[in-house]
Amino acid sequence: MKKFLFLIFLPLSTFAQTVSTYIQNGNTSANAKEYKAAIQYFTLAIQLNDKSDEAYFYRANAYGNIKDYKAAIADYAKALSLKPNFANAYYYKANAESNIGDYQNAINDFDKAIALEPQNAKMYQYRGNAKSNIKDYAGAITDFTLALKFAADNTELYELRGLAQNNKGDFTSAINDYDAAIKLTPKKAELYRYRAGAKVNVNDYRGAIADYTTTLTLDPQDAEAYFYRANARSNQGDFKGAVDDYKKAAAINPGLKNLFLYTANAMSNMGDNKGALDYFNKAAAQFQNKADVYLYRSLVKTNLKDFNGALEDLNRSIALDNKNPEAYQNRSGVKLELNDNQGAKLDADTAVTLNPKSLKAYVSRSKAKMALKDTAGVIADLTLAININNKSDEAYLVRGDAYRNMGNRQAAIRDYTTAIRINASYTYAYLNRGIEKDKVNDHAGAVKDFEKLIELSPKREDAYMRLGKVPDFFKYTNNGIQLFTTAIGLNPANSDFYLFRGTAKAAAGDMKGAMADYDAGITKNPGNISLLLKRGLSRAAAEDNNGALADFNTALKVDSISDTSAVLYQNRGHIKAKLKNYKGAIADLDKAVSIYSSDEAFVLRGDVKLAIKDYAGAVDDFHNALYLNPNNAKAYAHISVAKNKLGDKQGATDDFASALKVGASGADIYTDLAALKIMLNDAQGAIDDCNTAISLTPKNGDVYLQRGIAKFTLNEKTEACADFNKAVELGSKNAAAVAARYCK
Repeated sequence: MKKFLFLIFLPLSTFAQTVSTYIQNGNTSANAKEYKAAIQYFTLAIQLNDKSDEAYFYRANAYGNIKDYKAAIADYAKALSLKPNFANAYYYKANAESNIGDYQNAINDFDKAIALEPQNAKMYQYRGNAKSNIKDYAGAITDFTLALKFAADNTELYELRGLAQNNKGDFTSAINDYDAAIKLTPKKAELYRYRAGAKVNVNDYRGAIADYTTTLTLDPQDAEAYFYRANARSNQGDFKGAVDDYKKAAAINPGLKNLFLYTANAMSNMGDNKGALDYFNKAAAQFQNKADVYLYRSLVKTNLKDFNGALEDLNRSIALDNKNPEAYQNRSGVKLELNDNQGAKLDADTAVTLNPKSLKAYVSRSKAKMALKDTAGVIADLTLAININNKSDEAYLVRGDAYRNMGNRQAAIRDYTTAIRINASYTYAYLNRGIEKDKVNDHAGAVKDFEKLIELSPKREDAYMRLGKVPDFFKYTNNGIQLFTTAIGLNPANSDFYLFRGTAKAAAGDMKGAMADYDAGITKNPGNISLLLKRGLSRAAAEDNNGALADFNTALKVDSISDTSAVLYQNRGHIKAKLKNYKGAIADLDKAVSIYSSDEAFVLRGDVKLAIKDYAGAVDDFHNALYLNPNNAKAYAHISVAKNKLGDKQGATDDFASALKVGASGADIYTDLAALKIMLNDAQGAIDDCNTAISLTPKNGDVYLQRGIAKFTLNEKTEACADFNKAVELGSKNAAAVAARYCK
């Protein structure tokens, strides 16, 4: 790691008057950053007196400032020949050597400087940097530790030692150093990013994501923080969150290395193969000669059943890198799909030849042999693989498949069981073992395996299907109704799921039980967050605030800590505010912001503070919203209200102008303000704003809906219902439900 040293021109001592004058003129020029002129003056001084260590030292400094480090090193060396105990000359010479990558000589000179000034923290710091650059991380850590003895409150030293600890592989110590640095300088964004990287290395993905989020709060334009947070989310299996972050990184810096490739992989993992293919195409355009891009794109094309396209990509990948056994393994699989069984076998042979100790190579060849009906060869290859590593869950799985194909179901079940013993989360092993147990009439064992599969993969529809098809499955589980209620939530159009749940209910004596709609699903499975949130939002839009509150309460009993829960707290806080429970609203919105800061949450909290007349606090929240999203028109409009309350008329006018500038339309701004004014008990002001909005867009049904709500607040029921009906006529999605509620 290079660190540039700012060179200091020291006070002059006197020599012969002419030499002193040249040195003084040189320093004057250097202080004015006229380094070439300074060099000329110092050279004149040296010509008059080539024994002046000061002249050589100052000229070296000037050379360093124009990055002519070799000339600087030569002058420092000359100064040291004249003055061997010149500590600063050793120090600056060492830094110049570091700047040209001559780290070993730099370390030697730092040694000499430190011998002369053993209590100079900077010398230890820069020697530590040089040691880091030659990967002597232990030596660097020792130097940074020594420096901290003389500069205990130096954030940079903790940061540098943390980086060295990280590079050495001592991630726990690195985290401790970053903790110390953050305590000293809590607003330095990159410290959180460094700490996040160390947390990833100890598999603390949750902690890493929190740190990357803090980094982005401090520096919203840090593309790398989005990129690495996406990687952490991928490692947690949150591929959707990862894709969102990769896209944000691309919006800031589309040139990040592997960005398109990683985005494509995440999309593929979340099942969006078409989206993944689009990003792999971008990656291929960016890295036309990168074999891995074509290799990974072939996997997506395989998932899309474009086997010819996959084969073309694998051919290209192998042409670019013919020593990668994985490419041959994958091409073997594609050739199997294209019924080129012999070609698949030849590719698998090549994979084994390239890496005779690769489990995957033997597994690939075993699959090719299976297609050629060489079952004995399959078992032989997989037995070799297991002998290489008897902890290979995949080898046992595929050998189990071979035994299954031979009709030896008990041997297959034994291998599946071993695979599960090695990997307790191996979904395919549970699936295949359950199928085979069902075939040998071990229905209880089959149900147990399918339930475990559902526990591991609760959105796999095939797992629910397999469970339901086990004869009399309800005899072996008490969870049939709950499981198939969840299945209906996953796919309400699948009639088999209704059948299976009906069967379970009938077995329990509930002959009338049936699923009619999402309400019934939520009633039977209150843990489905997405359904609860959706229904809660729908109820809120229909002004059924108590119903919405009940749904958000239920959802938060299931999940009160994840990023998703921030949305739940945010919406519950909004409902509580509408119900005038401002204390509860603030508590919920505080919780939402603490979990995941969003501009919308800050706006909602600012609105509540307006309602309780904490106008300064409201301004702060709206400022926070605008920090996160400078184009949030609602935040500008609402802060204008707060500033008006504080008597800042000009500020209010300017902010409202900004709202109109960034907002989609003026009508939207006035409609939104109307909703805010209703909460602030200014219903007449809300009506005035709606009237303005209607004058701007007379056919906007949502404006009439909002005006009707304001009129209803003033007990003008007849006029309110007229507005609701007008809103329905103009196509407002929520108006019919509101009218049904208020205009009976």
